[in-house]
Amino acid sequence: MGGLLRKYMEKKNITLFEQNRVNLDSYFFEPFQEISENYDTSKVFETEKIGTKKKLPLLPHPLTNFSFFMDGSRKVYKIGDIITPENRFMPVIAGQVCAGCCYRDEEGQMHKHMLEKQNYLMLSDAINEEDFEYIKHGYERDMKERLPLKVEKYRFDKLKDDKPANTAIAVIQSFMHDLELSILDKIVASNVLTPESMLILDGALQFLPSKIKNPDIFYNVIGVSKSFNPNLTKLTKNKMHIGTLLSKLEFAERTPVIKMKSNDEKLTFGVWYVRIRDIYKRGDPLDGIVKIEKLALKDELDNDGFDSVLIDTISSSLIAERIPTCYGKDERWANHLYPVYLTEKMVKSSFMSDIYFSNLF
Repeated sequence: MGGLLRKYMEKKNITLFEQNRVNLDSYFFEPFQEISENYDTSKVFETEKIGTKKKLPLLPHPLTNFSFFMDGSRKVYKIGDIITPENRFMPVIAGQVCAGCCYRDEEGQMHKHMLEKQNYLMLSDAINEEDFEYIKHGYERDMKERLPLKVEKYRFDKLKDDKPANTAIAVIQSFMHDLELSILDKIVASNVLTPESMLILDGALQFLPSKIKNPDIFYNVIGVSKSFNPNLTKLTKNKMHIGTLLSKLEFAERTPVIKMKSNDEKLTFGVWYVRIRDIYKRGDPLDGIVKIEKLALKDELDNDGFDSVLIDTISSSLIAERIPTCYGKDERWANHLYPVYLTEKMVKSSFMSDIYFSNLF
């Protein structure tokens, strides 16, 4: 990194300290998927008024309503620190971002459908706008053949953020969601999604509201989270922790659908949980439980919520997707859906190695 980036930094009186490149994924852990607790528990958000849980019919494998599986991933690195002319000391963060989609054909074979990648160099907005634009355009141009990348800013607010590096990582995470939406736009435009051939997005949909310009693209899409906050209380009327409620779910049971508003109040989601594996009595009580989110569109908003038959079909399909398992290949195996696991492996295999990538700067 030193020679090329240092050249642009020094011309703007910015001191650059090089150091051993550090993969920050080993030091910083992602928070729970929930970024909102804006739930409405006054009534269930589906046509059938079920109690705390419902037993689901088991579909014969591989009969499910899913054919497309999408995942996004990122790898982030600290590659140096800078001191600005105003004596601000801030980290320089680099990242690889990738999103991809696989599809399953009628014979049950998985194939790569789409893959998009982007590399980033994150600089603090403590660098003034004129100096930043000089560094950005010059460095992007000179790095084009070696490593195509985008130089972007992150803004650290000490009153809201704990560490500047985490702020930069959050921006890179946002760019990953941009790639996911770009792929989803293209898939929807190709007219391959139907109620019998839906798409699973690995992760929460509630990260995306500020980026969603056309909610209708989510008609045949759900988000499935392998991890979630078990200490939420606003999801239950009696302030019980959601983990307490979920620990009582038996195999092939689901919770009712609960309405959730996005933080900006512009979008409404249906949220529910399903136990897809019968293992909880031998391990963590939440092993084998996944959280599902589906964007509510006009029909759901105009009526009593989601059609319970649709929710049951989606939930039973997710149970069918647990077979075969990735047991022993991933510590999260109990909460994995196998085609999502394969998609995640496809996406992550596209990354450059840590040593190779970090030393390109």
